Amino acid sequence: MTRRVVITGVGFVSSLALDAPSTWARMLEGDCAIGPLTQLKMPGEPAQMAAEVHLAEGELINRRATLGEHIALMALREALRTTPGPKGLDPRRMGAFQGAGTSGLPSAEAYAQGRMAGRKPGATDAIYQSPTTVTDALGRELGATGPRSTVMTACSSSLLALGQAWERIAFGELDLAVAGGAETLCMTTYAGFASLKAMDPGLCRPFSRDRAGLNLGEGSAQFILEPLEQALARGAEIVAELRGYGASLDAHHSTAPHPEGDGAARAIRMAMNCAGFNPDDVDFVSAHGTATPANDSSETIAIKSALGEAAARVSVTSTKSQFGHTLGASGAVGTFAAVMSLKTGIVSPTLRLDDPDPACDLDYTPLQARQRSVRAALVNAFAFGGNNACVALRRWEGR
Repeated sequence: MTRRVVITGVGFVSSLALDAPSTWARMLEGDCAIGPLTQLKMPGEPAQMAAEVHLAEGELINRRATLGEHIALMALREALRTTPGPKGLDPRRMGAFQGAGTSGLPSAEAYAQGRMAGRKPGATDAIYQSPTTVTDALGRELGATGPRSTVMTACSSSLLALGQAWERIAFGELDLAVAGGAETLCMTTYAGFASLKAMDPGLCRPFSRDRAGLNLGEGSAQFILEPLEQALARGAEIVAELRGYGASLDAHHSTAPHPEGDGAARAIRMAMNCAGFNPDDVDFVSAHGTATPANDSSETIAIKSALGEAAARVSVTSTKSQFGHTLGASGAVGTFAAVMSLKTGIVSPTLRLDDPDPACDLDYTPLQARQRSVRAALVNAFAFGGNNACVALRRWEGR
């Protein structure tokens, strides 16, 4: 028999604000963090827009750590402030699960540039180049000596990390975990998406008729997960219940999604089956919604295929219209939107959706936030290589 798993802590360092409440307030106001590049320098690239995180000098936790570690640790510390914390728990039964995108790649770029310029790197510089740096830093901060996992399945990474954490807790292997993702910009990633002609030189427009690609973004969303019985005993505030997840592979193309959304629909159905949801139970879908021509239409087909007639009454939104595409962290960012909608009964908007694509004919919450009762929510993340993931969440109603 599996244990019920709840979220008792939420932290979000975003390109809109450096904490979760401020970020949510700005999301509901319809603010957008995407703008001209100021920190990453990519001269010569046609696209010069991204959603960057700006930290003041005094907000740096460790001067040698990567920006990804900084923002992830800030998000974890915020999440722990909203829960009694791990004191008294067995550290061997606590874990850290993270979705990684660039991770240590910015440090590797700086290392290579320094060597090519004739500079001698420091003896410990190589430490910060590992893909596991963020996961390890969060594990140390939490004092967790249980399992750690760094998932690297491109844009579905952090959603799969949340699913892994749910599994370990649901099946009795762990009593507490931090799960989420962190993403920062780097030259390699930026140039890669530019070479694929996947980026919009202007502001991205998810589900729009004239959508022309994505904008990249930075941020870290972190969640504290634990079994329901323990959370109640500790007096923790329960934010939402994580009911399960689904994962699938398109086995179709290295970058393009299946045109009929076949694998994506299977992941959604698996998440609903795991959660015990019927299509009529679902009120909200936090969409992958990249604003690329192929993704948005195939995702629409996938949602309609998985939910059937119920898809017509579901509210959908794309957080990428506000934060850009945060790659390895995007599933966690989408989960934040879902958790807050469950908690507040408000759905954040999809910005710049003035002229919807006829092929994208669901309710994408265009332009303005909207109040509605949200009992259950799904979060989608559909990555390059056809790596699909969906997480199912339910509003906490005291039982």
